[in-house]
Amino acid sequence: MKVLSGHTSPETAYVVEDYPYGFRLRCRIRYWLEHRPKFGFRLMSQTTNPKRLGEPWNKPKGSTYCHFGVMILDDKGHVTWSGIHAGYADSRELQDWLNNYSEGLSEKHRDQLHAIIAAKVAYESHRKDGDPLERGLAEARVAYAQASAQRADREAEADHIDGYDRDDLGESPDH
Repeated sequence: MKVLSGHTSPETAYVVEDYPYGFRLRCRIRYWLEHRPKFGFRLMSQTTNPKRLGEPWNKPKGSTYCHFGVMILDDKGHVTWSGIHAGYADSRELQDWLNNYSEGLSEKHRDQLHAIIAAKVAYESHRKDGDPLERGLAEARVAYAQASAQRADREAEADHIDGYDRDDLGESPDH
């Protein structure tokens, strides 16, 4: 199993050159991982149409969204993906998923998942079976805020080069 990264649009997609199209025809297929901030990640695929001149691309097909996702090349060479819903998984499941697939996530998404895991750990450690759902929420909010603040501090440090702010050097994304 190999985690694939950098395939985020049709232009940067992972392309398989020899893919079945029906029973007898062959085509190309491309895969990419789409991310939409309010929805999450989903695997997209698109085949060519070998019945038409020039083999144009067919309409892209998308899977369902997950909060976090990565593309994988399995042992047989098939492209698949793994996604996880942060709301449905406990802290142990999220940590195991992160340990297996962290290389496929951007630093920003890794940091977001770390903050969610910190909140889940705090929430779970302050609750017992039968407790009302509100128990542990305050601790979870604090843990999430602390983890998010640590990320913001790392980003602020990265914006300084030899004592100069990136804005002073003309390297700001705003320029």
